[in-house]
Amino acid sequence: MKTLKKYGYIYLIFVKNCFIAQMEYRINFLFANTIEIAYLCIKLIYVLVAFRVGVVINGYTPDALLMYVGSFTMMTGFYCLFFYSNFMMLSNHIRDGTLDMLITKPVSLQFIATLRRIDFGYSFTNVVAGIAMIVIGWSRMGIPVTPVKVFGFIAFIFVGVVLKYAIFLIPSLISFWTVNTNAINQMSTAIWDMNHVPMNIYGRSIQQAGMFLFPVFIITNFSPLYAMDKLDISYMVWFIAAPIVFLFISRKLWNVAIRSYTSASG
Repeated sequence: MKTLKKYGYIYLIFVKNCFIAQMEYRINFLFANTIEIAYLCIKLIYVLVAFRVGVVINGYTPDALLMYVGSFTMMTGFYCLFFYSNFMMLSNHIRDGTLDMLITKPVSLQFIATLRRIDFGYSFTNVVAGIAMIVIGWSRMGIPVTPVKVFGFIAFIFVGVVLKYAIFLIPSLISFWTVNTNAINQMSTAIWDMNHVPMNIYGRSIQQAGMFLFPVFIITNFSPLYAMDKLDISYMVWFIAAPIVFLFISRKLWNVAIRSYTSASG
């Protein structure tokens, strides 16, 4: 508990410092949110088309699609808020040798290297818009608002954030050997963008890959499925196991990567 309090206090300092730094340039913050609003409008086009024609896609009504898009949008916001900048900067730390400075800090290197930056600019719009879409879809579908449903949904979101950290850290670790991981990051982003629709729309092989190999479907699909009482018990078991498995894998790979690290300064 003492260690948790220590790291919690340090993380609050990270949040405070990042917020102050970003508010020094408020125009950048506004432009970032404007860009995200434009991307958000693009994401909503196909949902608006579904609402307009009243189409049901593989058993999913436009209201259900709205919940999935809302879940995807919100989780994208959380990823941009907590992890994206850190993962993108990791290769810069390795290339420039600034990772040496982080190694000397009296805290976990993985903690400070992958969680130090919090980006409010590109995340605020997505989180707010995602929550709004979930609430609208939830209400229009007539899903009961009970403590079990609400707290269960929040638990799925929390575990999804943890899982996204674990699985998207893994591609970034390749930078310890290749230094530049732009192509790998673009590929992982493309895989994530497949996740903005219900996984049942895809074929069985893609569903299995998105469930077990690179489990992005767990992150955004399981919370709406739980709310709509469509989540199988077997998926519930994997939902509990997947974050543990991939956190273990990412931690092991981090240790291997650090052992292979060679300072840029020699």
